[in-house]
Amino acid sequence: MGISFKRDLMVRWVEDIGKFLRIWIDGYDAFAEPEDPAQFAEAYQKFFERDRSFYLRISEAELTAYAKNDLDAQQLHPLALTLLFDGLNATDGSQENLLRKAKLILNLAMAQTASFAFQDYQYLAMIDNKLKTID
Repeated sequence: MGISFKRDLMVRWVEDIGKFLRIWIDGYDAFAEPEDPAQFAEAYQKFFERDRSFYLRISEAELTAYAKNDLDAQQLHPLALTLLFDGLNATDGSQENLLRKAKLILNLAMAQTASFAFQDYQYLAMIDNKLKTID
């Protein structure tokens, strides 16, 4: 009687080992969110084909229409997280604007995809707490 290995099990095992090795080599902050504003500008352009200023100047109603009409449902969550971490690291006075838009898109992503994670609620709580300190 032999042991049968499923391909998916092996792939998951290799990915987990890779994560462990990256943490071990790079330290515990290997998966920390970026803090360099240039990385956010590049992310907006690369993944959403718009520059950061577009998201800063667009109204919430226009952002909702843009998200529903121009983006795939799978792009909503990454956009919300990009806006969130950009807002948390913003020093140019756009923090409140970015955080409000991150909250809007995160709620829209959960409604559109009918999918949520407990971490999403943690992000929403983080946004609410940060907005209370700004006001």
